[in-house]
Amino acid sequence: MKRRDFILSSLLAVCGTTLLTGCRKKEIIKAQGQVAKRKFHNLEIPLLGFGLMRLPMINSKIDMIELDKMVEYAMSHGANYFDTAYMYVDSESENAAGKILSNYDRKSYFLADKSPVIHMRKKEDIHRIFQEQLKKCRTDYFDFYMVHNINRITFDTYRNLDMFNELMKYKEEGKIKYLGFSFHGTPEMLKEVAPEHPWDFAQLQINYFDWDIINAKEQYDIVQKENIPVIVMEPLRGGGLCQLSDKALSVINGMNPPQTPASLGLRWAASRNNVITVLSGMSNLKQMKENIATFENYSPVSEEEELAAKEIVKIIQEQGEINCTACKYCLEVCPKNINIPAAFSVYNNYKKNNESSFFAMYYSTIDENQRPDKCIKCNLCNTNCPQGLNIPKLLSKVDQTYKDILSKKST
Repeated sequence: MKRRDFILSSLLAVCGTTLLTGCRKKEIIKAQGQVAKRKFHNLEIPLLGFGLMRLPMINSKIDMIELDKMVEYAMSHGANYFDTAYMYVDSESENAAGKILSNYDRKSYFLADKSPVIHMRKKEDIHRIFQEQLKKCRTDYFDFYMVHNINRITFDTYRNLDMFNELMKYKEEGKIKYLGFSFHGTPEMLKEVAPEHPWDFAQLQINYFDWDIINAKEQYDIVQKENIPVIVMEPLRGGGLCQLSDKALSVINGMNPPQTPASLGLRWAASRNNVITVLSGMSNLKQMKENIATFENYSPVSEEEELAAKEIVKIIQEQGEINCTACKYCLEVCPKNINIPAAFSVYNNYKKNNESSFFAMYYSTIDENQRPDKCIKCNLCNTNCPQGLNIPKLLSKVDQTYKDILSKKST
């Protein structure tokens, strides 16, 4: 690291970026190119949002110099929506957001944060953590605030603590402008959550791989039916849709005009008509510039691109650790209605990226009654599988992998 950057980084870490510019707020110099916007109530929200979960790192710490450059570039191009959370980056994401964003006029950007249900034991925790988050983010209010990660583990806590109505108190005070929820549960659970309260928005995992494989379309349709706008998370599936094989890349390169995997994935998610903004967890300025370029000249995906995305999904499945093509013939004979294609898809993504936390998260989206551990080893599926897979044996392998990951997390 250059001596100048070392000094700047030290100043940022101790006092925040305001020391670099004095007490005045940073002036936003608008670039010629501006990202596309979507209407939400009386607001114009950038179609690309900056997810502060995979921030630039140096020596296991957030690289504040790089982050400052990224935020400045985003602001100058109108990408002024920032999404953080209590647990992101070892609980340092909110602090980093506060240090950088406090350099700008508060009305010049949108800030989203989340109430971490998994940390809640009593109602007092909701309010204690909310106040802590305001302090860390150096703000008086959040534009968007969520009940974070409603799933089978957090569902009872969310309900028992009446989190919606507790947080509504802050909305009435003006400390929350729009109240929503982020979700990683099953469609059946979402059918309960979505109509339960007058939510302003929902944050869902939407991408072209999960669309049919792991019920993303079904979840999208559920909230759309309730007239709840969607903020997209994981449009690139944790970066997995950027790390394509040569065969999958050839599909993208064969399109006219050719584009990057990231551009296709982001535009595909943004093309859903109920979407407010698409979050991208960008880790360096190069990624930021590439993604902003995608939304400066944004156009919805064409029919050709929709078909290309489906072809890429097929290729990814074919090249996975388990050679399942999701033909679903096995489902026609399974007496336990196990969601075999979804279980194998989650496992393949884990083997490709070696992300145990994502494996556990994606696995939890499969209905409990349709998971691998419900297999009775009747072998009827084997007779119907055109790939000749020993499905019960592979289901046991997936189930054991999940148990091993949970076991490691608990130690």
